[in-house]
Amino acid sequence: MKKFLFLIIPMLAALLLGSCRGDEGPMGPMGPAGPAGLDGKDAEGFKSWALTFTVEQNDWEAITDTDEPYFRCVFENVNELDNSVLGNNALLTVYRLLDDDYNATLPITKLHKETKDDGDVFYTQLIDYEFAPGAIRFYVTNSDFYMDDKPETMDFKVVVHYY
Repeated sequence: MKKFLFLIIPMLAALLLGSCRGDEGPMGPMGPAGPAGLDGKDAEGFKSWALTFTVEQNDWEAITDTDEPYFRCVFENVNELDNSVLGNNALLTVYRLLDDDYNATLPITKLHKETKDDGDVFYTQLIDYEFAPGAIRFYVTNSDFYMDDKPETMDFKVVVHYY
C-alpha cells in the first residue's frame, strides 16, 4: 500500500497543480514593423542571384608543373562577381549539378573506378573552387594525383547572397 501511495500522490499533485489555468487575457498590441528593405526587393536590402557554368571535358587544363598535379578551369570576366558584390559580406555557395536533378555542395569527394587493360584503377576525386573579383576557378584533384584522363563534363551553379 505504501508503494501505491508513493506513486499516486506525486501524480495527483502534478495533475492538480499543472492543470490550474485561468481564463486567457486579451491579445496585446501589435509590435513595431521590422526593418525596411529585407524582402529582396529593396535595392538597399538582401540580394541573391545565381549563375551556371558548364566545364566541358576538353576545357579542363592539366596543371602538371607542381608536385601535386590537378585539373583546372578558369572563367574570367564574370562581371557579376565584382567588388561591389564581394565587398558587401557576400556568401558564395557552389553546387555541382548532377544528372538526376540532385545537387552536391562543393567541395565534394567522389569515388571513381576506371577499367584499364592492365586492371581496374580506383581513385577519389576532390572537386573544389576559388573565386576573386571577376573570376571563378574550378578544380579537380585526383588521389595519388592520377592524371591519365581529364575529368568528365561538369555543370556548376554559383549562388551569391549579399547585402
